[in-house]
Amino acid sequence: MQFEFNPEVMLLLQNYSEEKVVMLYDSDHTWPMPKIGPRPPYYFNPRYVQSYPLI
Repeated sequence: MQFEFNPEVMLLLQNYSEEKVVMLYDSDHTWPMPKIGPRPPYYFNPRYVQSYPLI
């Protein structure tokens, strides 16, 4: 069995970081953002049910 190590994956285990990355938008707008920030909540076991629109 072959294993592969990627250091970027370690960022998933962090909750917060002081490091900044530069975001680029529309080829001329840039701004600094935290590399890792607060994550949105997630659902452990979501239920997917069909729903039909009322007409």
